[in-house]
Amino acid sequence: MEKIIYLLTLPMIALAAEDNAQDIKQLGDEIYKWYRHLLLPIGAVLAGIVIIIGGITYAASGGDASKAQKGKELIFSAISGLILLICAALIINTIIS
Repeated sequence: MEKIIYLLTLPMIALAAEDNAQDIKQLGDEIYKWYRHLLLPIGAVLAGIVIIIGGITYAASGGDASKAQKGKELIFSAISGLILLICAALIINTIIS
């Protein structure tokens, strides 16, 4: 995981070392476009699928408390993840602009 974070931040570190504000701004814009056009839609679709699975699990629990709880947890986790995705997009947009 640390290697992935390092690889993702390496271009920003290199540009910051050059002290070139225009390149850093362009990099930030590219990261935001990548996030907005790729990660946000994929995350939203996955969250929707998990919400549907959680709803089906909850509806099909048939009075079994553990299955009903599992369905609630799936729904709550998907909604939490979706909120986190939206907040991340807002934070990135605020930093860039």
